[in-house]
Amino acid sequence: MKRLKHATPCSSGPGEASQPDPDRVIEGAPQFTTWPSIEGVISSGIWGATPGAHRVDRDGHTVEQFYILEGEIELSEDGAGTPRRFGPGDLVMLEPGFSGTWRTITPVRKLYFTARVQDGQISTVAQA
Repeated sequence: MKRLKHATPCSSGPGEASQPDPDRVIEGAPQFTTWPSIEGVISSGIWGATPGAHRVDRDGHTVEQFYILEGEIELSEDGAGTPRRFGPGDLVMLEPGFSGTWRTITPVRKLYFTARVQDGQISTVAQA
């Protein structure tokens, strides 16, 4: 069995298409594509989005860290004031409980990692 694996979005097929729930859309008609590589308590993969804006409300148990490969986004955290822009080469973390607006300015692709946490530690079991 091979223990070294390699994939790119192009070689991984068309990806999994999705979109935000209509009540979460603020502007445009953003479309998402995900190429998951690891799924579970810890998840990783590549995610892409077309321009538009939508609400993001993370639960209190999921942390996400992502690295922007291409494109530009703007994140506005509720109650935090000025929105922040991020682009290629930026590493961003959304801590558990993050609420705000995600605006995709130009088509974006990010490498993401999410983990379930409990009491500040990565959980060892998946939670429904």
